[in-house]
Amino acid sequence: MSDFSRWRARIPADIDRPDPLLGPLTGRQLLILAPAALGVWLLFLALGETAPLWAAATVATVLAGTATALAVGQRDGIGLDAFAAAALAWTAAPKHRVGAPDGIPPLPRWAPRRHRGPALEPLRLPASAIHPDGVIDLDERCAALIACTTVNFHLAAPGDQDAAVGAFAAVLDALTTPVQILVQGRAVDLSPYTSGLREGAAELPHPALEDAAHAHADFLDALQAERDLIERVVLVAVTAPGTAAKARRAVLRRAEDTAAHLAAIGIRARICDGTAAERLLRASLAPAFPPAPDNEE
Repeated sequence: MSDFSRWRARIPADIDRPDPLLGPLTGRQLLILAPAALGVWLLFLALGETAPLWAAATVATVLAGTATALAVGQRDGIGLDAFAAAALAWTAAPKHRVGAPDGIPPLPRWAPRRHRGPALEPLRLPASAIHPDGVIDLDERCAALIACTTVNFHLAAPGDQDAAVGAFAAVLDALTTPVQILVQGRAVDLSPYTSGLREGAAELPHPALEDAAHAHADFLDALQAERDLIERVVLVAVTAPGTAAKARRAVLRRAEDTAAHLAAIGIRARICDGTAAERLLRASLAPAFPPAPDNEE
């Protein structure tokens, strides 16, 4: 007997649509149309005796059409009024051309407050300092990185899928501060593994095992030469308000809670220390250069 999922819900397609206040019009649309209608009426009162009727009707039609388009029109799922406001703000904002540096500046490691050297100077990067316990300074906030594995959700049984959905819902419900999930695809270099296989083959107790180790290393070399090998890297960055000096315990506690909830889904989550966090940040800023291999399981 098949095990059907018990998760069933009917979700309307326009779930994000604001509630209408007057007929099909929302409050935002009324705030646009009401002043436009008042302006058209005042225009007719002012120009009714001094200008021809066709001229007043033309100006009123242009004003009413523009207001209606801004109120009910959309582009890329955004109201035309918000789209126009964003365009005006971008046009009015000052624009400066900044040359990109040749390389990525190093991230400063943590140092005592008495140190006044250049290592504590703020960088034009999201992270300004990394502490030995893995807490990252983000100006007025701090963050901690969690390195996660992945799970194959589609191959799980329906009951296991329901349990995974419920556990992930618990992860989302437990979040009280902004969290970023980063999924990257990076090239895999099998050279260190094949070199280790060949070096350790001579220490195997039987010649057949040594031949099998060399054959497996040859297979991995051929696989890397013929295919583009990609690995998935999943990072979860939890944050907390306040600097690292004030919110270190809070952000580490939230990272531990998030890692524990992810473990309930079958995801191995490891809170990164300062060395691992710096290595992952460097690899994220320069994706062409893969991170150094991690010896931790």
